[in-house]
Amino acid sequence: MRNNITARVAFSFLLLILVTACSSEPREYDFAVSVAGGPEGWPVWVKQVEFDGAWTVGAGSLGGGFDQRPPGGKVSIIYPKKAPRSVYAQWFSYRTQTFYEVTFSLPEDLDDKLRKWYRDYPLDDYNHTLIVGFSGKGEALAWWKAFCSTCNYDRSHDFHTPLIENVQAEVVEGDPSGYRLQTQELIDEGSMPSPW
Repeated sequence: MRNNITARVAFSFLLLILVTACSSEPREYDFAVSVAGGPEGWPVWVKQVEFDGAWTVGAGSLGGGFDQRPPGGKVSIIYPKKAPRSVYAQWFSYRTQTFYEVTFSLPEDLDDKLRKWYRDYPLDDYNHTLIVGFSGKGEALAWWKAFCSTCNYDRSHDFHTPLIENVQAEVVEGDPSGYRLQTQELIDEGSMPSPW
């Protein structure tokens, strides 16, 4: 009988360890990524956005949304992912004819925050989006947004918060001649003044 009790205690202890270990593992979340550029009059071409050095999203030409709160941009649909820890991006500013590059970390407690936000804003009613933004002035940011999909366009139910703001990118070498035609089109349509 004593061996039976000892075995039960040992099994219960092992089960507790396994449950604790599994609950501390980062979980995967269903979310989209939105890439914002701008602000207005400062259009950019986002060449690459990479998360944790493991997965990327596309963006291209963006001309506004960076200065909105929350920022607005092009949305990429992706499958469930773990909460990213870092963002790397390269982009070109049409207005200044400058190339930028940045790497920044997202908050260390993002996974904990996401667990709470997904509990408070469940997937049955909300679409979650990680927003990253890059300005024509060399700035970067990241926000999180939960958009209510069952609230009949009543935006008062939405949730959004900055994750990191005012990140300054580095100017990097690049040949702007590949963007000359697009730059001229933006000038001709009145989206920005001539950089020349």
